[in-house]
Amino acid sequence: MVARSGDPARGRFFCNAPRKVALFAGLAAVLVLLIGAGFANMSSTSAPTALETAVVRWTIVGCLAVGAVAYLIGGRMLRNDGE
Repeated sequence: MVARSGDPARGRFFCNAPRKVALFAGLAAVLVLLIGAGFANMSSTSAPTALETAVVRWTIVGCLAVGAVAYLIGGRMLRNDGE
């Protein structure tokens, strides 16, 4: 299956639902990273607390894990559709 350059519906992340989940999980990880940086700016010492750091870290790890699993599932679905 070859994606045409002008058709976004046939792109790598828009070809099926699990791949869309992977895209949004990656975007969520970036968003959480930016929110974590905002925590540091709002703090009086310009450093986030240990709890804030742990929450941001594990949320990013969780988002990336969900995204990786969804991406792999989407790839297997594409492969099975081609057979």
